[in-house]
Amino acid sequence: MTFATELIDDVNQILSYGEQVRFKYFNQSITGEYDDDVLLTQSGTDYWCSGLAQPINSNQYSSDGLLVQQGKLLQDDKKLYVNSEVQTSGIGPIKIGMNGSSSTQEYQIVNEGQVTEWGINGSLVYKKIFIRYLTNGSFIGEN
Repeated sequence: MTFATELIDDVNQILSYGEQVRFKYFNQSITGEYDDDVLLTQSGTDYWCSGLAQPINSNQYSSDGLLVQQGKLLQDDKKLYVNSEVQTSGIGPIKIGMNGSSSTQEYQIVNEGQVTEWGINGSLVYKKIFIRYLTNGSFIGEN
């Protein structure tokens, strides 16, 4: 067993103590003349995993604080840590539901690709995703 494999196993064990997180993937299509007339339809089935949500560290000397100062993150945004197998790129919008199977709180990935993949020796270990609360619980154009 390599060091990377042991580290991945340890991180996955830590993540198993988190809360259940649902990833809902969407396909996006333009329905009218303008590019803001979009229709979102669910792509495939929901993906469930365990994740750890943490508040943003707004300390001016932290990396989170720098993103807040640049206007890329808001004070109410969160960090979500998930295993490296979660699909987060190359697809349409992703809605993230937390708080168990009822998914009472819906989030989206913050724009500008705020997903960081952490790895060692060429093996991905975990992902850190910056997420923002969806105040109305859905995307515009969601079907």
